[in-house]
Amino acid sequence: MDIGSKLRYLRKSRHLSSVELAQKANVSQSSISDIECNRRSPRLNTLSSLSRALGIPLSELLPVDDLLEHPLKEEERQLLDLFSRMNASQQKHLLGLLESLKKRHEN
Repeated sequence: MDIGSKLRYLRKSRHLSSVELAQKANVSQSSISDIECNRRSPRLNTLSSLSRALGIPLSELLPVDDLLEHPLKEEERQLLDLFSRMNASQQKHLLGLLESLKKRHEN
């Protein structure tokens, strides 16, 4: 199922209008319409906002495995979901921490 159809299905299953979802996700109603009708591809930050507004993990809205040659491991999926629920400052801090850990293990 494409992203637009999935978004429409999830929105309607929660009995939300496109206006209500747009308000919850802090995006324009026209963006919701464009995504659902596959007139445009959403950016990752928009998908993240929509997944939070719908109360679902990002991976449920965007089946990442469909885009990858090799499916994600469960731990990778958990990291992606957690990361998508963080604000920009938290994401930046986490990336710095991961880089620091990586450098320690390289030495």
